[in-house]
Amino acid sequence: MSWHQDATYWGLSDPDVVTAWLAFTDVTVDNGAMRMVPGSHGEQLAHRDTFAPNNLLSRGQEIAVEVDEARGVDILLRAGEMSLHHVRMVHGSPANRSGDRRIGFAIRYIPTSVKQLAGAVDGAMLVRGVDDYHHFVPEHAPASDLAPTARAHHAEAVARSAKILYRGAGVERFR
Repeated sequence: MSWHQDATYWGLSDPDVVTAWLAFTDVTVDNGAMRMVPGSHGEQLAHRDTFAPNNLLSRGQEIAVEVDEARGVDILLRAGEMSLHHVRMVHGSPANRSGDRRIGFAIRYIPTSVKQLAGAVDGAMLVRGVDDYHHFVPEHAPASDLAPTARAHHAEAVARSAKILYRGAGVERFR
């Protein structure tokens, strides 16, 4: 398990981010349910990069101080349910020890006042209200499934994100 905080490498001006993790399949202890440490979102902790081959995080990042495993709470979900967590919540997922898949979709919500500090440009989709700040390139819904323009836009967004997440890592293969 790699305990981490999502805010570590995102390069945002403020930690005003909530992640909605939507379970597409049932999430159990056996298939690697996310574990969170309640009340751990108050401060940004130091992290280290491991680039461990079995760690699915972008840099294999992990918190550089001891995390009390006993404080961790399993986030068990049925397909269609979701969990919410703050961008600085200490969390991680153990390996899937079952024959079942654990599939989910993470959606991040930020106020329009938050800006990207680590990259030249980043994208976001306005889901409510008015954007008076224009800190992000607008993301748009695709015209149709697998539309060529949408696929090209997605590839560009992934490349922009990778530049932000891997900045300063000295790992050229990810760029």
